[in-house]
Amino acid sequence: MTSAPAPLSSSPSRAAPLLFATEPHGAESLGQPPIGVRDVLVVAVYAVIALLLAASGTENSGFLMQERAWPMEVSAALMLVACGSLLWRRRRPMVTLVVAGPLSVAEILMGGQISAYFLLFEALFDPVMHGSRPLAVRTTWAAIVLGAAGMLGVLFSGLPGEAVFMLAVLIVLMVTTPLLWAWEVRHHRDARRTAEQLAGLEHELAATRAAHAVETERRTIAHDLHDVIAGHLSAVSLHTNLASSLEDPAARDRSLATARDSAHAALRDLRSMIGMLSTTEAGAQPEVTLDWPSLTARLHGRDPEAQVSIDPAVESPTLVDPAVQAALLRIGAEAVTNAVRHGEAPITLDVRVEAAAVVLELRNRRSEASMPGTGVGRGALCHRAAAVGGSASSEPVTAGGPGTDSASWRVLARLPARAAVPAAAPLGEQSPDADETSSRTTPDTVSEEPRP
Repeated sequence: MTSAPAPLSSSPSRAAPLLFATEPHGAESLGQPPIGVRDVLVVAVYAVIALLLAASGTENSGFLMQERAWPMEVSAALMLVACGSLLWRRRRPMVTLVVAGPLSVAEILMGGQISAYFLLFEALFDPVMHGSRPLAVRTTWAAIVLGAAGMLGVLFSGLPGEAVFMLAVLIVLMVTTPLLWAWEVRHHRDARRTAEQLAGLEHELAATRAAHAVETERRTIAHDLHDVIAGHLSAVSLHTNLASSLEDPAARDRSLATARDSAHAALRDLRSMIGMLSTTEAGAQPEVTLDWPSLTARLHGRDPEAQVSIDPAVESPTLVDPAVQAALLRIGAEAVTNAVRHGEAPITLDVRVEAAAVVLELRNRRSEASMPGTGVGRGALCHRAAAVGGSASSEPVTAGGPGTDSASWRVLARLPARAAVPAAAPLGEQSPDADETSSRTTPDTVSEEPRP
């Protein structure tokens, strides 16, 4: 090599690789996109540029020799073959690398066609930009090794210092420019895809949370309807049936009056719940007609000789947490409803405060005609108790202890005087976390057994 390559000419054509190297993001896919019209257009444009440069005589001397190693026609043919490999620049970038890369380097060293510089740019850019990550890494290291070998060859070539400097700068630019550009675009593309995936996951998580919130609210409404409305309707059914069998007009009138009062209470509670569901006020709670005197009246309606003992301390907010009071009242409502619907006299109800706990115990005889239930009521007992850190059971008992088949039924609930976990405000509303934890076992998983 006797002289340094002449400066590159025809500046408009130098922008061609930059024009076609970056495409819309839709074309950037590592999933081997099909060859499209744009790929054919890129090949055609590069082929036209190569032919125009060859026809115009714009060329440079080869690096290894002063004169051309082959005729202009051979150089044009080599460049056209290299241009043809760009057809697979997105689908098979390895083809562009192994075809356009060696042909461009050979033309730069032995021929001197200016279009070889553009095609070498594409040969290094496309595998990093469109290829898999292993291919991009291998292409980068191969280019660095070959560039370093070229630098060593220039340093030990014996050329004048000015020529060595120009060749070194040219090698560095031809190797680093396409690699750095391709890696930068690739990183931006990967970051965009990661952001899109994260956004999709966030949307899915938001949808899951919304569905969970709806499911939690649905269970809460079901519990409220079951605990309050079902009790009133059970009383209506019981007293209307009782009234039809009574011969004493006064007793029949009392039974019908009780049924009417229960129906009115159910209607008030239903309207209250509808109003609560219709309001946009955060934290709104239904106002229900549920208290210990009303539960006592239900039991006396079923068994006039029912023994009811309610410790006044259970309604003291200084001794019993309001959330525990609400949960205990709901548990009592469910126990009384089951006793009225499925139990027989004698019925006893005892609600008392013991040390740091409140205890509810209801006993009644089991009706022989009791039908198997769905288990929702029994599950609600455990659900309400677990929401405040307590426990509840509903099972047949004998003198020998619980768990055996007998004509007696007992509901036993033991709650801490102070809620052990965050519980909701009055009337048994609880936090979503408590609802989620307890709902895994209740009420849906409670087995179907005869109710008391």
